[in-house]
Formats: sequence, structure tokens, C-alpha cells
Amino acid sequence: MMLQESTDLRRLESALKELDQIQGQLRERSKIPFYGPTLLASMNQQDQDLAVRAEQARYQAEPEESALHFCVAGAIALLEVSQVLLNRSAEPSPQDRERQWKTLIAYTKTAGRSAYRAASILTDQKDY
Repeated sequence: MMLQESTDLRRLESALKELDQIQGQLRERSKIPFYGPTLLASMNQQDQDLAVRAEQARYQAEPEESALHFCVAGAIALLEVSQVLLNRSAEPSPQDRERQWKTLIAYTKTAGRSAYRAASILTDQKDY
């Protein structure tokens, strides 16, 4: 079982490296804006409106590129979840268990939000 987990971890790490390279290339081609809820909440209403309009304008101008960016981000987050699950110790301390769960929750939220954002961008297109 341990050998299988080691092989799985190596494959996950390899996939993460590949996706990181893809994400880096996507960033070089174009900057996809994203203002998360926490960042938006820290802005005044006028800045929030400007940020949301900037996001929407870019997503409408380049829907495929924008959706691709969020799909790759979601895939990376899901692979990170898998990596954390495979790296868990059999008997973690209460502090380690809490840290692991917080990490899993953060990656899972990122994956879900990225997938939702990609789907929203693609379904908002009227020119099929």
C-alpha cells in the first residue's frame, strides 16, 4: 500500500508541475482579473463596481481564455486536495488535523469557485 501511495504522490506532483507550467503560460498571454469576495469587501462601493466591471469586460472579451484560466486553477486546487489527503499521517495531532482540514477546505473552495466562475463565463456567451 505504501508503494502505491508513493507512486500516486509522484504522479500528483508531476501533474501539478505540468498544470503550474500551463498556468504560467496562460498568465504570460493575458492577465485574467479576479477580485475575490474578501478583496471586494475591503473596497468602497465605487471601487467594487469598477473591479466587477473590469472582470466582466475581460471575461466577455476573451471568454475561452478566461474560462481556461479558471479551469486550470480549479484542477490545480483539486490536485492539491488529493495531495493533502495522500500525505495525511495515520495519527495526526489535534493541531495537525485542524491544519489539514483547513487546508482541504481552502483548496476545495478554490476548486469549486474556479469551476463555477468558468461555467458562468461560458454560459454568459450569447454568440454560440
